[in-house]
Amino acid sequence: MKWSIERTEWLLAVLALGLGLLTVIGLLGRGLWLDEFWTLASTRPEQSWRQFWMIMANEVHPPLHYLLIQIFEKLGVTDVGALRALNILGVPLVLGAAWYAYRQKALDRGQICVLLALYASSPMFLSTFPDLRAYFLVFSSGIAVAVLARVLLQMELREQRWEWQPLLFWGLSLAIFVNLHYFSTFMGGLMTLALILVKRGRGVVPFLCVSAAAAVPAVLLFIIQSLSSGPDIIDWIQTGRIDAIFVMIDEIWSAGARNLVAFGLSVYVLLLLLERRLSWKDVRDPLVLIAVLIGFFGFLVLANAVRPLIIDRYLIAAGGCIITALALLAGGPQAPRWSAIAVCVFALLSQGRAIYKDTYDKTGWRAGAQTVAGLLEDCQSSRIFTEPTRKSEADYMMTHAVRYGLEYYASRNGFSFEELQKGDTVPAPGKCPNIIWFEHVLDADAGREDFLAEIELEFTGRVEMLRAERSMILINRGAES
Repeated sequence: MKWSIERTEWLLAVLALGLGLLTVIGLLGRGLWLDEFWTLASTRPEQSWRQFWMIMANEVHPPLHYLLIQIFEKLGVTDVGALRALNILGVPLVLGAAWYAYRQKALDRGQICVLLALYASSPMFLSTFPDLRAYFLVFSSGIAVAVLARVLLQMELREQRWEWQPLLFWGLSLAIFVNLHYFSTFMGGLMTLALILVKRGRGVVPFLCVSAAAAVPAVLLFIIQSLSSGPDIIDWIQTGRIDAIFVMIDEIWSAGARNLVAFGLSVYVLLLLLERRLSWKDVRDPLVLIAVLIGFFGFLVLANAVRPLIIDRYLIAAGGCIITALALLAGGPQAPRWSAIAVCVFALLSQGRAIYKDTYDKTGWRAGAQTVAGLLEDCQSSRIFTEPTRKSEADYMMTHAVRYGLEYYASRNGFSFEELQKGDTVPAPGKCPNIIWFEHVLDADAGREDFLAEIELEFTGRVEMLRAERSMILINRGAES
């Protein structure tokens, strides 16, 4: 087989995707955290469909990912690793969109190779695939939507009608994207608006109908959730006005796989095109995506100034638009001939570094449970207590999720626990100390006295404090021990 740059690009891109998939499949057994227990508590296989939809009516996210998990749990798939592995469904979305764009001459070989390399080496891929949450599917479907937007933009540029086939693929991708997360709903709306403005009203009604139909489930559920009298479960977000900007910059960098080559080439190509004063069609599509991103982030900065709502994982909704814009520039015909190879090599090196350093292997609540089990081995008559209602007295689902997680890891480590409520007096310790186990303690600098004041429990004897990841473990010893 004769060597060529083209074959090398394809080989490196496939290697990057394969290595990314092998890495995340090896992480399916990593520790779980609160939001994953929230998913499991919301989709118990024994609950009825009526109970499921009542939970969704009090959620703060659209239902698609929960619905996927609920269906598979009712089919008998209850292993956490297997449920996490359902995220693999996002990969064919990206590959299918890229293949269709290639067939429609909307993406060339270099752009697809850059797209796949950035996708598989991005922290948004490597970190979110082994999570039992919607974020990997948000990331993948966001890329599919942005790629199909490119297809429609190129068809408009060539003065082709938007026939049923591209509209069908657009509608399916958009329906998945906007029904996974409300930040995705907003991003999908901006993308739709951008295409309408570019189309300038010519034959736009079918496109608008398809896009509106895709968003109907999310919009209806949002209205139902807004009318719910349930507690505010995002009041914990405290991102300040300036902090929000830095979070956004970090997520743009993260979405682009922190790939210096891709970002550098994209800036180079933009400057080159501006210097040469090429026609609008040479820069229009990436600039449309960049304009959508500016609108997305700009609105969120203003909204966050009124009420904090920005956290890093919510911004994954912008990841697909970022990666597609980078691929159009860094892998396009104006980029140097070796650009795609350089991007792929950098991606492989980045993946290798992440594998070597175990960057994405998280212990989650497993660390706390194993610490408790170790203390119990040291003195087997210790009583174990916990307070699952800490900070969540008015929120049934939060308490439900915390209790689910504590029970999950307690059963796997061979112990049980007793529940306490705020204001309770912990029974006096005997020969062995009491162990009081808390999870999801986000304040890494929480001191003993501050934490004791927060939990509002009464103790007899001495209280010591241990930290294990985000677990807080109190050891309550008798006065003489």
